Amino acid sequence: MSSTPSSPEITALRKQLVQYSCLTVSAALPADEAAAVRAGLLQFNEWSDYQTLGVCADTLAAGKAALEQYVAALSRPIQLELGDRPGPVYLKFNTLKGAWYLDDYSGPSRGVLVSFHASEPEFDPVNGTYGPFPLDLFEP
Repeated sequence: MSSTPSSPEITALRKQLVQYSCLTVSAALPADEAAAVRAGLLQFNEWSDYQTLGVCADTLAAGKAALEQYVAALSRPIQLELGDRPGPVYLKFNTLKGAWYLDDYSGPSRGVLVSFHASEPEFDPVNGTYGPFPLDLFEP
């Protein structure tokens, strides 16, 4: 973890990221807004111990690509061997354990939820779930 965030700094970042919470489908972001969201997620990442990501996508290929891109940006590169599955999917990944979960998904949500987990009290304001963010937010 990096240095302790100031109260105004963390408040501004939370405000920036929370505006995307509770959407059913992630918002299409203009390039400058996408860059700001990436920067905010990466800063919260620095202040947290680990992350949990939840991905809802129309296809396994789209969900897998999004999950691998987000995890590479926030933690370390991974390559998941998931087999084949038709239809919409839900993928969950824990960066601390490297554990994943895959299931069919029939709901309307699409995008990536990112939960930050910080154990040190001074980083507690970082804890929370943000998104959904676009599947391609960290696409190279």
